[in-house]
Amino acid sequence: MFLKRIICDRQIGTAIIWQSVCFALCFFSFMMAEATINSKAAELLGPERVNGIYAMGLLCTGVGFLSFSAFRRLFKNERLRKAAVSVVSVICITSCCLFLIADNVGSFALFAGLALVSCGHIGGCVYYHHAMTFQGSQYIGRATGIGMALAILIQILIHNFAVQNAVFMISIAVSILLVLFIIFRLPKDWMLENPLPYSSENKTDKKTAGILIVAVALMSLVSGTIDAVVTFFDAKGEIDVYYGVRLFYALGLLAAGFLTDVQNKKYLSPATACIILLSSASTALLGSKAGSYIGVALMYLYSGFYVIFFTVMFCDFAPRSRHPELWAGMGRVVRCVFVSVTVIPAMRIYDLAGGMALVVISCALSVALLMVLLHHIISALKKEPEIQEETLSHEQLLQRFAEAYSLTPRETDVLEKLLSTEDGVQEIADELFISRRVLQRYIASIYEKTETKSRIGLFQNYTRYIAEVK
Repeated sequence: MFLKRIICDRQIGTAIIWQSVCFALCFFSFMMAEATINSKAAELLGPERVNGIYAMGLLCTGVGFLSFSAFRRLFKNERLRKAAVSVVSVICITSCCLFLIADNVGSFALFAGLALVSCGHIGGCVYYHHAMTFQGSQYIGRATGIGMALAILIQILIHNFAVQNAVFMISIAVSILLVLFIIFRLPKDWMLENPLPYSSENKTDKKTAGILIVAVALMSLVSGTIDAVVTFFDAKGEIDVYYGVRLFYALGLLAAGFLTDVQNKKYLSPATACIILLSSASTALLGSKAGSYIGVALMYLYSGFYVIFFTVMFCDFAPRSRHPELWAGMGRVVRCVFVSVTVIPAMRIYDLAGGMALVVISCALSVALLMVLLHHIISALKKEPEIQEETLSHEQLLQRFAEAYSLTPRETDVLEKLLSTEDGVQEIADELFISRRVLQRYIASIYEKTETKSRIGLFQNYTRYIAEVK
């Protein structure tokens, strides 16, 4: 039993590392593209026009996330899906290089838009992969937080290089290629042409979906009011958001990520609601040099909790919905839409009425958020831990065995057929509505993870495990 626990911990640790790396690379690519586009826009159009470019860029990113869901429905087999993601990746790398050398507004806007749409598409791919891999896992928070915090640290290091453009192009190309390698090689079952039909049997919980969308929309409106002012001052060179103060972003991501995994996200909602109230004072502090550091630090601390909230909550919701490829990245889509429609009006309010006006607006939005999440927070805090029954059912034993060897939900369904029936490979494939070739991939992965070589060996391993559990 001790040996099995060591194997399980090693497999879980490996999954966390790879998912953290994948998320770090994806998040880093998006942040670098967004920051470089804003910087280039300030040169071509002036600091006062940067918020407009920032808003349009967010909409392009949201379209990119939605395009992944559309492409997945359009292309039904593994080869076409991989080809589509590969083509989008080439477009992303090429567009990032072209907008850097663009010398007029039209070509810059075209290539910058293509870069962000393609970044969003790859992001949708990574978010879906993340949601399906960590379905029901207690480690999704820390994997997400570690990955995103790592991306922040890499970005800070990159901005210390003198030759910004060359470093940017190299880092984007390397990041995108590594993301492709990870999503093509490691999961083995998420992009197959005919995966097990979970989504066709699921029904999307519209009430939960609505609460999440409204909550993230309100958070995004608060974020937009702060982003507008910070982005403007950064474009003017009065605030530098890419050095020491940005470490608070990494700190917020790590804190929220590890808090997420405490008692199954029990404290994430109340903590995020409290942090958002604290961050509302950010805009009032940005007008002075002495207060700007504290204001930006508060903004970044809130951003860490906010980003983890909409990432984890929608990734957790997606596998239980009818269209997981759509819902996995829906938090990012909602964020893009609501921040984009906020930044320009928020900057005008700041110019006319000052930072205190935005503070009042942010506080009102924070109260509305608390009202939306209140029932969810109270229910989570009052929820009693489940009492484990002494006698476990066959389904519970099977699930424990699957968790012990880090089997995916799809592999668990195949395992159940292998253990409970004497059907052959073709019969099992027909019952699960998958091809024989796909089923053989699942079986090979199960044998590899359980360190067995045959169906008999798998059954004997399972029998020994059940005897030890009982």
